[in-house]
Amino acid sequence: MWLLITFITIWAVSPGPVAVITLHESRKHGLMAGVAVSAGATLTSALMVLMGVIVHLIGFSAIIESHGMVTIERIGAIGIISMGIYAAYKSIWSVQDTNQDATPFLNKVGFIQGMMVMATYIPQALIYYNMIIPQTIEPDSILSAILLLGTLKVVLILGWHSGIAYIATRTNLWGGNNRFGKLFEVATAGLMMLLGINILF
Repeated sequence: MWLLITFITIWAVSPGPVAVITLHESRKHGLMAGVAVSAGATLTSALMVLMGVIVHLIGFSAIIESHGMVTIERIGAIGIISMGIYAAYKSIWSVQDTNQDATPFLNKVGFIQGMMVMATYIPQALIYYNMIIPQTIEPDSILSAILLLGTLKVVLILGWHSGIAYIATRTNLWGGNNRFGKLFEVATAGLMMLLGINILF
């Protein structure tokens, strides 16, 4: 069980597309924009747990090996690449102040971005909940293990990425250099594109 907890913890806090987008949006639009991305990713993580429970209860594990799962992952990867390209374009050509607060509309966009990006992990999540856990846990404890480990992941996703958003906005107060800000935004946008390409291929 401790091995499963360690795995889910590393998986939740490892640098990835959600962390990069959270960092980018927080640096550009403020704390609430980053928290919105985190909240979207958290909601998708919770839905993954629900999907894992449903797959376990109906015993339809074949869905995990279907081409549909791969398609979801690839569509998500293309979405991440597109977000990176758009973010780079906005960072290079925008004349707006990078320290402006996010509007409610931008927060909604960030929330959807967080959901979409986390959705690329659906295949891995279902494999973890419905293949790895059953091979490690006693049959009578599988459902409780899925719920426990899924809840841990949801909490870590929200807490870790909200923390990233907070740190990004705090350091932004000390780094008001506009040229540095644009360079940082372009760099995170480029990293976003690279992560998307890595998922796609």
